[in-house]
Amino acid sequence: MASRIKLFLVVFILTAIGGGIAAYKHVNLGLPLRAGELPEQWLVDAKITFIAPPEGGKVSARLSLPAAAVEEGLGQEAGSVGYNYYVEKDQGEYTSIWASEKQAGNQAIYYRLSFSPRRKSGGEPLQHAGGGLPVAVNPGFSGATEAAAKRVIQRAKSVSADPDSLFVGLFGEINAIDASQEVALLRKRYEEEAGDRSAITILGIDLLNLAGVPARVAYGLRLEEARGSQQPLRLVEYYDGAYWKVRAPDEPSSTLDPDKFFVWNRGGGALFEINGDAEASQLGFTVIRTFIPIRDLTDLRDSPLIVSTIFGLPASEQAVFRFVVLIPLGAFVVVVLRNLVGIATLGTFMPVLLALALLEMPLKSGLIMFSVIVGAGLWFRFLLARLNLLVVPRVAACVVIVTLLMMILSVVSYKLGMRDGLQITLFPMIILAWTIERMSLIWEEEGKRSALMQVGGSLIVAIIAFAFMSIPQVKYWAFYFPELLLVLLALIILIGRYTGYRLSELFRFRDFKEA
Repeated sequence: MASRIKLFLVVFILTAIGGGIAAYKHVNLGLPLRAGELPEQWLVDAKITFIAPPEGGKVSARLSLPAAAVEEGLGQEAGSVGYNYYVEKDQGEYTSIWASEKQAGNQAIYYRLSFSPRRKSGGEPLQHAGGGLPVAVNPGFSGATEAAAKRVIQRAKSVSADPDSLFVGLFGEINAIDASQEVALLRKRYEEEAGDRSAITILGIDLLNLAGVPARVAYGLRLEEARGSQQPLRLVEYYDGAYWKVRAPDEPSSTLDPDKFFVWNRGGGALFEINGDAEASQLGFTVIRTFIPIRDLTDLRDSPLIVSTIFGLPASEQAVFRFVVLIPLGAFVVVVLRNLVGIATLGTFMPVLLALALLEMPLKSGLIMFSVIVGAGLWFRFLLARLNLLVVPRVAACVVIVTLLMMILSVVSYKLGMRDGLQITLFPMIILAWTIERMSLIWEEEGKRSALMQVGGSLIVAIIAFAFMSIPQVKYWAFYFPELLLVLLALIILIGRYTGYRLSELFRFRDFKEA
């Protein structure tokens, strides 16, 4: 009796704490309980990192801003501890500036911007704002490279009627796999100087300028959620005689899709720079979807620690927790289906991690790839059994086999034009290797029927967990009200004390009831 009282007391305390914090955030901070009550926002987090001198010194950082962030009053927030911050305007361009007299060691500076997905991307044509018409800059070709560049431009102009078609023709030839000798010569020179993919962009800009079309570098972001930060994409801004236009050099024939791109900087200026004795400077962007405007996010971050939770973290860390908070939901589904329904699975975590991987790929493709890897891995595992290996070397061999199978499946699917196969790396290979090992042991000890039943049960549980974690309202509660995980913990504890019949056992023993 005393143990039951302790159990219900723990459940009550967990439920009260979790529900109380959620109620406080809803009532006092205005965070809605239902998804969709607030309009969806894109939250872009720009993070500048660098290493200041160990002994300390004067450091300043500059970050070019989208003009819309200031002129249209988009939600924005900036600052880092120990820095003075202000925005500078110069000839219609805006720049964030952080300055400090004494900074030492690793430094991180943040700038956050939020906007509606329905606003313009910044890639729309803009009229020239300067005093005179733009002038093409001489790129400085000479010798063989100048002759090659002129021949490339001549061919592009022969099939072009305006700067737009000239842009498409030039970048189409530069990006071609079977490039001409002239383009190959130019690409080799630029790749030696730039050393990366940006050489194509710089080469195209110089060819446009040589052809009399003013062009310069712009920078943009892909509006897609990712677990890590993304580097700014080099775009090309060119003047068609009336407007400045921005296009992606990799897709020259198409304009920027406002649902997929956001132009952060246009004008050819430096995207960011660090002044002072700083080293290893780097800029990264994290893009996430959110339902909370920046002003409300600020209120959450300024709340007590137990209330603010993950909202006190930068967007790059928040993006990771969007997936981490789903793991307890999958574990809850496993507990319900195993302890109340009675579905047998290969372990507890395999269905959860499999469901988490399925969230990042089409369900059908994920199940096919999982079945192929487990089936092929099981066959190789039976071959290893003939060598009489010890457990640890055998499992390690399974890990190697699974890794090779994933590589082969990715390459084959890519060659066949099936892009979904490239997402196979989302599967946790260690879990797959251990699944193959467990399944082979069950096959040998209990028979193939038991092994297939358990792997089939694991797939069923993973699919149900995937469906549960895909519900928008559930994902909204998990991320914006993570304290409700305490309520989930209370439910798991209650189920953990259940010792009655499972649903599958009621079905198995129905004949006894009739007797």
